[in-house]
Amino acid sequence: MTSPPPGTVFRLHLRHRVFDGWIEPGGQAVAIEDPEYGLTTCAPTVEDPLRGYGGGHITWPDQHHEPPQQHEREPSDRDR
Repeated sequence: MTSPPPGTVFRLHLRHRVFDGWIEPGGQAVAIEDPEYGLTTCAPTVEDPLRGYGGGHITWPDQHHEPPQQHEREPSDRDR
């Protein structure tokens, strides 16, 4: 995957959580784990969080169908 331009936002969708994030100028991916306490995770590339969290997928702004904030999601039949 080609690294998106700096400042590009994304959503990291994991099994039971969704994290908002962005791409830094050096290509690092930053995901907000807890906005209340300001906890973030940074990885060298946007692909690394997928490996680090054990799967999931990334969506880009044109694919977002929810408000841009961290949220819990209910498990679907696909998750069980």
